[in-house]
Amino acid sequence: PQLKTITLGGAVSGLGIESTSFRNGLPHESVLELDVLTGTGEVVTTKPGEDLFTGFPNSYGTLGYATRLRIELEPVRPAVALRHVRFDDLGSLCAAVERIVDERVWDGERVDYLDGVVFTATEAYLTLGTKAEHRGPTSDYTGQRIYYRSLRQRSTDTLTIHDYLWRWDTDWFWCSRAFGAQHPIVRRLWPRRLRRSDVYWRLVALDRRFGISERRGPPQERVVQDVEIPLDRTAEFLHWFLDHVPIEPVWLCPLRLRGEDRWPLYPLEPGRTYVNVGFWSAVAASGVEGAANREIEAAVTACGGHKSLYSDTFYAREEFDRRYGGSTYAALKERYDPDGRLLDLYAKVVRGR
Repeated sequence: PQLKTITLGGAVSGLGIESTSFRNGLPHESVLELDVLTGTGEVVTTKPGEDLFTGFPNSYGTLGYATRLRIELEPVRPAVALRHVRFDDLGSLCAAVERIVDERVWDGERVDYLDGVVFTATEAYLTLGTKAEHRGPTSDYTGQRIYYRSLRQRSTDTLTIHDYLWRWDTDWFWCSRAFGAQHPIVRRLWPRRLRRSDVYWRLVALDRRFGISERRGPPQERVVQDVEIPLDRTAEFLHWFLDHVPIEPVWLCPLRLRGEDRWPLYPLEPGRTYVNVGFWSAVAASGVEGAANREIEAAVTACGGHKSLYSDTFYAREEFDRRYGGSTYAALKERYDPDGRLLDLYAKVVRGR
């Protein structure tokens, strides 16, 4: 799912997403069987239809740890042909997403992969990928060139399937700019093998541990979130976000659950199209803890959306339980971790324990 730091177990327990999610759903929907080391110390094999299987996604290791996965795969081709389609208004972009999700075709060509980037309210792109047998020259964005900038520079492109799968990893989408890695001189000096998401994670961890950025300027609030917004409310949410939160670009990844199953800890509606909106940066701190994040949480709720829990979360316990299957989770916790050896989900993702 886009970054080399995301494991299969993490993508299932923490809800990964990627550019086939508009047709394949979320990663846990491809799992056929799962071994979980539970809080009781027992390894439980669970399959579709069983309570632990349906409750494991979005549990973030608080019901147990995946030790084995059996998961569906799909064949790929040697390359991916890309079309970067520009939209000057967000409503038109969302209408195009609806059409592509329903028809899996755009302008007469098949669409196998779909994501997008919003730079401003009047400049946004959908990237449409098609599996290809192309064996000629392909673009390389692991060197001096930067992938997300190419969306504005060219309307078509071709990547090897390997480079397409990891296209966002080299520059951590666009977040490598915070470390100077997109400056031409710094980029030449920065070893190619160290331009990758796990290295940036280590740099962030060091910064947070020693408070380096805090000593270099005014206080900032970290705003690192992925949220799922119903497609019919996505343009509304994006306009609100662009007007209220000074962060750009913004990533878009459409998704629709592939079946009729419901996943109680992250209750998206089967048959409904959502757009994952990802934004990862910081804003000026206001003096109120988590002010910007709380405002975003309220906007997501107002649009009928859901927020991923991998980063800072500020919901009160009652609202959290209402939004993330609290009663189902409590029953699973009692069955698979009755002695509380593993952290409670609320304690882990909200209280930061």
